Amino acid sequence: MEEKVITYIEAAHIRPHPENPRKNLGDLSELVESIKKNGVLQNLTVIPVEGEPGEYMTLIGHRRYAAGTQAGIEKFPCQIAENLTPREQVSIMLEENMQRNDLTIWEQANGFQMMLDLGETEESIAEKTGFSKTTVRHRLNIAKLNQKVLQEKEKDECFQLSLKDLYELEKIPDVKTRDKILKESTSSNNLAQKARQAYEELKRKEHEKAYIKLCKADGIKPAPEGAENERYSGKWETVKEFDLDKEVANKTGCKTQAAKEELFYLVYWRNFTIIKRKGKEKRELSEYEIKQKAQDKRKRQIKAMQKEMSAERADFIKLAIEQKFKPENEKPETVMERLFGVMIQCGSWMSEQVMLKFITGETSLYDKTDEEKAAYEKKRDGIGLLYKMMIYAAGGVADKDLAEWNASYRESSGKVVIALDEILALFGFSYSKEEFYKLAEGSHDLYKDGEADGK
Repeated sequence: MEEKVITYIEAAHIRPHPENPRKNLGDLSELVESIKKNGVLQNLTVIPVEGEPGEYMTLIGHRRYAAGTQAGIEKFPCQIAENLTPREQVSIMLEENMQRNDLTIWEQANGFQMMLDLGETEESIAEKTGFSKTTVRHRLNIAKLNQKVLQEKEKDECFQLSLKDLYELEKIPDVKTRDKILKESTSSNNLAQKARQAYEELKRKEHEKAYIKLCKADGIKPAPEGAENERYSGKWETVKEFDLDKEVANKTGCKTQAAKEELFYLVYWRNFTIIKRKGKEKRELSEYEIKQKAQDKRKRQIKAMQKEMSAERADFIKLAIEQKFKPENEKPETVMERLFGVMIQCGSWMSEQVMLKFITGETSLYDKTDEEKAAYEKKRDGIGLLYKMMIYAAGGVADKDLAEWNASYRESSGKVVIALDEILALFGFSYSKEEFYKLAEGSHDLYKDGEADGK
């Protein structure tokens, strides 16, 4: 076996390797104190600088060298490695560094990408670094993100970037969309939520395409331009409605009817709806009736938006439970007190039915098997008290109507909606559309005519 030769080299003649994958050496204070007390206990591995006799670059031991210089070490114990190609140098540094658990996400991702660029495969990287192939694949996906934005988020102490949240981005095929979500996210939890929202929207688009295909086969046409805005005008009648969050039905169920009368389809929020025209009014409406219809239309639009807002809250709470989100800058017990206040304000019913509906989407266990009942109870009992309070508070808020009888803003309901939204924001929640915030705070255009009517 070749004997390891240790040479002491002056600190002034050693420099960091410019291709070192570890860009941030982290907090060196403990290592500095240790070196002051015990000296450098493990040698560096260095290589000669080409064309500069007596000068060396660190290959292994960058942190030891940096801490040692701070500790006042004048000479370092070194093993000199010779005749290494640039590729071999980088490969050695990568293999050494990738096994460390204190690398940043950005450094790990770039390190794996560098190894891939040097001709390694996912399998060989896993073998050399000790990571699983799944982990390697995850890191390589992270390396596809905008590295400048990733570094900015990593340096943001308020962001607390985590790998499990970044993994949510991998479900989105388009890298530009991933970068957009990463840039716009306000926290790690918010990143996970936005990524999940984008992924679910992609799934809805897939389901929408499948329903359009079914409609075309049945002779159902796309709705005329502007029909979506006339949804609550009384001009259209709903024939069938499908939830785009659920698996696609294998038929529309409207083929026979479509052969007899003209049917159309449109997408409204999370629903794929088949509609038909209503018969014309037999008489002209009075000014009061026209005003009443417009008012009722706005109330139904507000209600539809509230339904979508409730769905987004519920989706987020499920994600928070799944990934065990914690509140930012507030103690859990304080959050629970605030949630209790919301529950009191909106008169939340803490019934089994509310929990059952949230977990399973069902309203009864009457026709369920013993195994299904046991599975529900296990899932219910595994949810912590904080999250259970979220569920009940969200259930109560979902029942609060933001519109008065005349479609003006109901401030008392708005206050309790905002209170819950502010609590969920501590965990990273945000709505997908700015107009939802306007609806909650009363500044949405849908309220304006109602305010005029109330004067």
